[in-house]
Amino acid sequence: MFHFKQFSILHQTEGLKVNTDGCLLGALSKFADPKHCLDIGTGTGVIAMMLAQQYSNSKITALELNKVAYQQAKLNIQASVFKQQIDLFNADFTTYHSETLYDLIVCNPPYFSKHLQGPNANKNMALHSDTLPPNILIEKVYALLHPDGLFMVIYPIVEMEQFKKSAASMGLYPSYIYHIQNKPGKSYRTIIGFGKTEVEPIESTLVIMNSNGQRSEKFSEIMHVFYL
Repeated sequence: MFHFKQFSILHQTEGLKVNTDGCLLGALSKFADPKHCLDIGTGTGVIAMMLAQQYSNSKITALELNKVAYQQAKLNIQASVFKQQIDLFNADFTTYHSETLYDLIVCNPPYFSKHLQGPNANKNMALHSDTLPPNILIEKVYALLHPDGLFMVIYPIVEMEQFKKSAASMGLYPSYIYHIQNKPGKSYRTIIGFGKTEVEPIESTLVIMNSNGQRSEKFSEIMHVFYL
């Protein structure tokens, strides 16, 4: 069980559990008054609910392919104050169709492509890109993103460099780049906000833990509206 200020994640036994990467992605997904948001691969529903908390006037669409994770997300969302704001679907994003163009699209994608899979099928689906290849993700996001919209995604550094190249070839360009460091000195993840207009991106580094093992002031500042 994981408690936030305005909601709780009560069911997180399958796939990936609530983690710092996903919470940071949800917190850093900033857009001025989005009307429609899309959370691809919602898992426990945590990012969808973080978006709902930040944008009370927005309608959130959350997709989850894995049936077990979908049922968990459904229970979590139905138990929250955001249940009327979030539409949850047990759906495959690679075949998802919508007439709506989304102002903000968020995805914490699977990224292992050549990694030995383990015995847990639900965790494999959450971790391995077989179910959501990067090129398909980019193509579908481009089709569903409003011309002035923002697509927020997180990848490990090496995977993100390739993703950036592929995204640029399909018309998505970095607007915001966050280099995520667990401790000072070494980045391990990158969060990028992509748009359809090529601009000089705003870059920053976010350190999660100080060298003394305490949460950094910047991390605490970003997460304080969510974390207890």
